[in-house]
Amino acid sequence: MDNLSLRKSLEEAWNIFITTGKISSSIRPIIAESWQRCYDNQVSPYTNKIFRSKLSEEEIEKHYNLLRIAVPIMKNFYNFVKGSFFLISLANNKGVYIAIEGDINIINKTRVRLGDNWTEESAGTNSIGLCLLTNKPTQVFAAEHFCKTGHDWAASSAPIFDENNDLLGVLTMVGDYDKVHPHTLGMIVASANAIENSLRIAIADAFKTLMMESISDGILALKIDRTIMHINKSAKNLLKITKPENEILSQPINNLLGKDHLLYKGIENCFEQKNANFSLEADDYTANYKLIYSPNKEIIGLLLVLREMKKIKQFVNRFVGARATYTFEDLIGQNDQFLSTVTLGKTASNSISNVLLVGESGTGKEIFAQAIHNSSNRKNNPFLAINCAALPRNLIESELFGYADGAFTGAKKGGNPGKFELADGGTLFLDEIGEMPLEFQAVLLRVLQENSITRIGGRKLIPIDVRIIAATNKNLEEEIKLGHFRSDLYYRLNVLKINIPPLRERPDDIVFLAEHFLKKLNQRLNKNVSQISKDALDVLTNYHWPGNARELQNVLERTINIVIGNIITASNLPASIRKTVEEKDEPTLVPLENYEKELIASLLSKNNGNKTKVAKFLGISRTTLYRKISEYCID
Repeated sequence: MDNLSLRKSLEEAWNIFITTGKISSSIRPIIAESWQRCYDNQVSPYTNKIFRSKLSEEEIEKHYNLLRIAVPIMKNFYNFVKGSFFLISLANNKGVYIAIEGDINIINKTRVRLGDNWTEESAGTNSIGLCLLTNKPTQVFAAEHFCKTGHDWAASSAPIFDENNDLLGVLTMVGDYDKVHPHTLGMIVASANAIENSLRIAIADAFKTLMMESISDGILALKIDRTIMHINKSAKNLLKITKPENEILSQPINNLLGKDHLLYKGIENCFEQKNANFSLEADDYTANYKLIYSPNKEIIGLLLVLREMKKIKQFVNRFVGARATYTFEDLIGQNDQFLSTVTLGKTASNSISNVLLVGESGTGKEIFAQAIHNSSNRKNNPFLAINCAALPRNLIESELFGYADGAFTGAKKGGNPGKFELADGGTLFLDEIGEMPLEFQAVLLRVLQENSITRIGGRKLIPIDVRIIAATNKNLEEEIKLGHFRSDLYYRLNVLKINIPPLRERPDDIVFLAEHFLKKLNQRLNKNVSQISKDALDVLTNYHWPGNARELQNVLERTINIVIGNIITASNLPASIRKTVEEKDEPTLVPLENYEKELIASLLSKNNGNKTKVAKFLGISRTTLYRKISEYCID
């Protein structure tokens, strides 16, 4: 069907719709749906007015980059169709004209102006409005326009997206309906793509410059003739260069440094020896040289990366500080049962098998884990600890196994490694393993069986070499009976089981530990409390210590801070401990649950109900504390 016949057919369908509200089946669905919306929104089909607003300086500035790139391309495109009665426009992402190029006759005839609003609500069915709704190239022909003033025209529009695929604007070509061809839409799409590509290149160039200036490493790029192509602020600071950039760029590097400079000698050595990778170490920085090659494998330049020595040392210290720090020398005690446990730990350090540490909160399970790691052949490799009870349920899998690029909304670009990958070659300490949800226990079991992981949203199988040390204060065998823990995971973890005795089962260590903590706390707090009196030692020895060694250390730290003089007496100890000992009128054992309930209630009262402080004092997670409060019906 030629353009004239098509226009007549569309006119008939338009008239039927305007008079009866019925839409002919010959009308394209996208047009039919738009007509209906216009009708429902009470857009007048006979109006010749559309909303128009004056473009402010702020609005123009907002679209500066888009206009800077798009207008030259629009002018170039217009030169191809000049004199053919065509108009090329650019609307922003709200449908408002921000640039117009076209024959003066068509501009006058259409009466379009900057600031015109070509949304569907303002101008009825039109290519710009539909493009904004669909984010797709759109062509609207003659009487497909809802408003009669558009029946003489055909318009083709294409969206323009930024680097994040967000809509920036719409490029449109308008002309007489009888002069428009199907390939017109292709031309406008090609021009929109050219604008997008130019924007991306401009953004990339700006990003590269910003990146060079923002990174802490010094960057110095040279051409083959040894002239400076780029130098960032960090490099200028490291080399103590104060000249402005316009006096540095394109200048020979020897003018800047001098031929006797260590850095310059390295540059010449790198070029002459064609050594693609070369590095040297100065007093204040290290320099890494990298030759730059053309696609034809010819040397065209050189890149230097300068790193401040102080920052390198800080990084190393930070890295080392994150590793395991405790050894078996930090496990203090002389009780036979405790010493047997330490001996078993040393035996475990010589094995590659998984270890399960069982003990109450405060018995030193993580100290044991770090000591085992530091005595093993993995001691120079990572040691990572993760508290299974402290992790939000929806983050457990990503924390352990990481995620791939685009795994979910907000995922870090390029993905993120999990704890298993980060601990590769070393040890992963899974504290409070008994708190891990059942569904994640199955995933963990598979990893331990296959020695490989797959990131969330990824497909690549990543081999890992990680030794597992797990810890719990629960009876996992009872948890298995209750259906809270998988038996197959238990047997996978329970290869070398180490039961760490609570402090009440090693009373001969209480005085020994108290004197050890006293010495360490004096050094840390800069105090000079030299002695614990006999009556204070009697109280400490007869107390049941539900918080174990951690509670003992905490009590002594509090006491050292408040004591007057250099001797701790019984009266300096917390009243709750003295009261518990004084009320102990018979040697019968009281169930641990009663002590635990009393301790939690007492701590909550002292801390005004602050559960975070109480959980931190007890060395348990807030989740575990909430569960215990519920179990013991503590108000």
